[in-house]
Amino acid sequence: MPLSSPIHPGQVVWTGENPGILLKEDPDGPFSAIALFFRIYLSPAGRGTVLLLLDSPTQCRQFPDGCNVLLYDNKNLADYLLESFILKLPAFSSLPACESLSLVQIDHAQSEGDPRSCYSEHIKAESLDVTLTWDGLGTPTALELPAELTGGKENELYTLLIESTKPSIQINGRTLPGTPVERIQADIKTTTAFLYFSETWIRPA
Repeated sequence: MPLSSPIHPGQVVWTGENPGILLKEDPDGPFSAIALFFRIYLSPAGRGTVLLLLDSPTQCRQFPDGCNVLLYDNKNLADYLLESFILKLPAFSSLPACESLSLVQIDHAQSEGDPRSCYSEHIKAESLDVTLTWDGLGTPTALELPAELTGGKENELYTLLIESTKPSIQINGRTLPGTPVERIQADIKTTTAFLYFSETWIRPA
């Protein structure tokens, strides 16, 4: 079907990758562990890698007593994503952990695996060695969402979604407890563990 116009009139906010893992020990309870990873290629704060990692989302526990941290290799990007994106998402805005995040600089980050089967991100920062794994991967789905169907309800979203049914979050060899739960996004039944590739947010004209 021919497009009415090949050029989107809106403003590109940021583009990159944004996979995540949100786990629960009780399907009806709060999230027990959260990892939201960003590999940004273009944004108002430049490019870089950022990881929101919460091992106790319902508690205010700063590093190193706890591991509610925002890892980064670009401090300006970390600040930008936290204020302009993360805290505007309902799942994160009311979490006690997000009120007392410790910012820790990333030493090294590397992806491994095949998104058709099993994919991982490895991040090292100070005394932290973190491995995020998305296993049990589903069929890729291309999403085009208007602003009203997104978490922040401000910008349009274009992304490739691949759900994961067997994810894990490891910190220094310790696997955080919990499993993903079902969620509905734009009438699509998926899980709270996902790969978001080729993710682009656009502010409507």
